[in-house]
Amino acid sequence: MVGGVVGGFSGIVASLPQGCGGVFSDRICDVNTVAKGFGVGSVIGSAFGAARSGGVSSCGPAERFGRSLIGTLVGGGISVAGVSQTHGNLRIGLTPLVQLAEGVGAAAMLSGCSWTPTRADSAALRFSQECQNPSRGLARAAAALGLTGGYAGLYLYFHHAWWSGTPAPKWFVENDWDKEERDADKFGHLFGGYQLTRLTSELLAAGCIPPSRAILWGALYAYAFQFQIEEWDGTQQLYGFNPSDLIADAAGALFAVAQQHTKSLQYIKPVWSYRPTEAYRRRNLPGHGGQPRATTDYSGQTYWFSTDVHGLIPDRAKPFWPSLVRVSPGYSITDYVDPVTGGALRAKRKILLSLDIDPEKLPGDNKVWRTIKRELAFFRIPGPTLQLTPTRKFFPTYY
Repeated sequence: MVGGVVGGFSGIVASLPQGCGGVFSDRICDVNTVAKGFGVGSVIGSAFGAARSGGVSSCGPAERFGRSLIGTLVGGGISVAGVSQTHGNLRIGLTPLVQLAEGVGAAAMLSGCSWTPTRADSAALRFSQECQNPSRGLARAAAALGLTGGYAGLYLYFHHAWWSGTPAPKWFVENDWDKEERDADKFGHLFGGYQLTRLTSELLAAGCIPPSRAILWGALYAYAFQFQIEEWDGTQQLYGFNPSDLIADAAGALFAVAQQHTKSLQYIKPVWSYRPTEAYRRRNLPGHGGQPRATTDYSGQTYWFSTDVHGLIPDRAKPFWPSLVRVSPGYSITDYVDPVTGGALRAKRKILLSLDIDPEKLPGDNKVWRTIKRELAFFRIPGPTLQLTPTRKFFPTYY
């Protein structure tokens, strides 16, 4: 499945020069060319990924690749035949199922090969056995409901609130590097990919998927969901398919995976804060066209990388830094929508440096309270902040 995702994304990027005239060009695209690139890349990636997964196998490399390729083609063929019977946004929403079916097909064909379990495989097996306690049934059911319900809820939100505008004549690419909003939206994509991966992996772990595998499935879930969002954006005149958005989506998911395997990264949290701008409050006045919405009110959004200094410094220095206090570099922008006229402005980048409080270090060790504190840690508590650009300012309580 991982190979299919990487291969599918690579196939799209490789096909953009021929289908759209370039990776970073803004123009109408030949959808068939891009779709073929996605399909070929996904099949090859899935086959290679499945063939290389697992420990030592009784099948040689060539046989493993052949088996996984056949399984990928069968799974992909069956799923494409089913998905192609749907239309419009439903077809786009079901696209990730093609990669899932390819992965299942490859796994089925490789089941004929015997495997020597690795240490990670053995640990995952022990976790699964311990997790099958009947008392965990409710947790597994809640995890399944959370995954399916969450996916459906997010999809319905985007369908009605994000894709309700004027359709584009044809699917097209729109790159927005360094435009009016100065890439603030890219931080939103990164944050979204990270949070979707994190929450999904926690639900999967509650449903008895070993944590090391849950984080990978969480990242794939996040990528698949965000991929179909970007794909559908290509049909909307206001947006367009944006490769840079997809890169930011993937970066957020990959950061969540990296945290699982790198101790030092676990001391850094992507944190978000929001204060509605004047442009947002005036969005329904004449000339504003309902923009910006809360999700696109980038000037009111700030993205922080809240860092646990106490956890990173050597033990001998820990007494000199309170564990409750964190250092947070942040990024935001000035107005990119004129609050008076509703016209476009070229925003300026705001680089910030702040001290804030880590909610996880607040007193109390009740299980429910620990969960609440963990989730609160991803939302900024107002604190003293130094703005470094575009002008130097100090805010006693920036939020």
